[in-house]
Amino acid sequence: RRKEKKMKKIKITILVLLCILAVGLCGVLVYGMGGQNLYGTKYVNSASQLVMEKEVSLDGVDRICVTYDMNNNDIRISEAEGDMLTVKEYNTEELAEDEISTVEVDGSRLEVKGKKRNRTNYVYFGTYYDEHMGNYTEIGLPSFYRGELVFLTSSGDISSKMDIDIRKTFKAATSSGDVCIPNITAQDVSIECSSGDVQLDKVSTELGEAAGDIAIKTTSGDIEADQLTGTVNLATSSGEIAVRQMTGDADLRTASGSIESETILGNALVAATSGDVSIQCIEGDVTADSSSGAVQIYEGSGKRTVRTTSGEIVLEQLTDVWEVKASSGAVTIKAQEGSGSICTTSGDIKVDLGRLTGNLTLESSSGLAEIRISDDNAFDFKAVTSSGDIDTFFDDELVFSQKRNSAEGAYKTSETGSRIVVRTTSGDVRVINYTGGQKD
Repeated sequence: RRKEKKMKKIKITILVLLCILAVGLCGVLVYGMGGQNLYGTKYVNSASQLVMEKEVSLDGVDRICVTYDMNNNDIRISEAEGDMLTVKEYNTEELAEDEISTVEVDGSRLEVKGKKRNRTNYVYFGTYYDEHMGNYTEIGLPSFYRGELVFLTSSGDISSKMDIDIRKTFKAATSSGDVCIPNITAQDVSIECSSGDVQLDKVSTELGEAAGDIAIKTTSGDIEADQLTGTVNLATSSGEIAVRQMTGDADLRTASGSIESETILGNALVAATSGDVSIQCIEGDVTADSSSGAVQIYEGSGKRTVRTTSGEIVLEQLTDVWEVKASSGAVTIKAQEGSGSICTTSGDIKVDLGRLTGNLTLESSSGLAEIRISDDNAFDFKAVTSSGDIDTFFDDELVFSQKRNSAEGAYKTSETGSRIVVRTTSGDVRVINYTGGQKD
């Protein structure tokens, strides 16, 4: 009997739950038949409506600050038709008075400030809908304005249809949004994105004798630009850096992503934790570090200091001093002239050298060490290998050890005191001559 009573209670419980479920489904069905959207999704992109419009004189104003850190409005900048600053706010829904942005002038400062909105995001049956989608503010900026510009958003894009040409600082920052601006001329430029891409055409801070700073930083996003002129500082935690041309000293850093550039006219400090570094031409000194990735620099002049933990190194058309260290990776050097040192733990070393202007040192724990050098040079020479052969085009000028694992001597008489030293633990040593660019 107890068993029968227990089963009866279970059946009643199941029946009650089924009734509740049936009532819920009927409610959803009636809601849908009434023309409502079951999934909470509204098609709002084309429904954005003007909720506020203001015109403000810029007489005496030298700082404009547009802040949307309390809602998700995008900021869109365009050239004003007249001499007044125009502010137009668009929203997908009607807003209460205290939800509409304010425009205030305080002395020389003009501020456009977005207000907090008590709106929520809905999730129905796995479909996500953001009520703020399609909300934006248009800033009409007169072309004559030369003062400071500051644009801040919480989760909105910052974009411009006009070129920004001012004589003070330009700043744009967004927590979760993209920044897309064609051309910027300013005293200094600062752009920050926590989670978003930065896309620029031309940026210049070269207004006086000394160039200003161009500082662009993203936490998770790419940085892309055509031309940057100024003192450049680019950093991303997770993203690519791609700039066609930089004029001025540059500091480029990425934790996870590649760095690419066609031309850098200035000294450069380049660091990639996990990613390749590829630069076509650098006219200036460069220090490049990569923990896991290749470093490739093909043209230019200046000193080269390159270090990689795991990745190949390629340096071409060198005319100065180089210092190269690779824990695991091949090293290839092609120099018209110069001198330097190369050290690799595991990887081949290959050097093509026209004119030796100082000392050349090659060290490899495990790998071939090969030098192709013009016979117009004169230098002292020493080679030592624990397990490998030594083969040069001037063997007759060298004194070999009994095991032929070391050799020392000179090729011609060096008036400059130039010297080549090669050491390998497990790898051959080769020195090959070429005349007039034709290598044997």
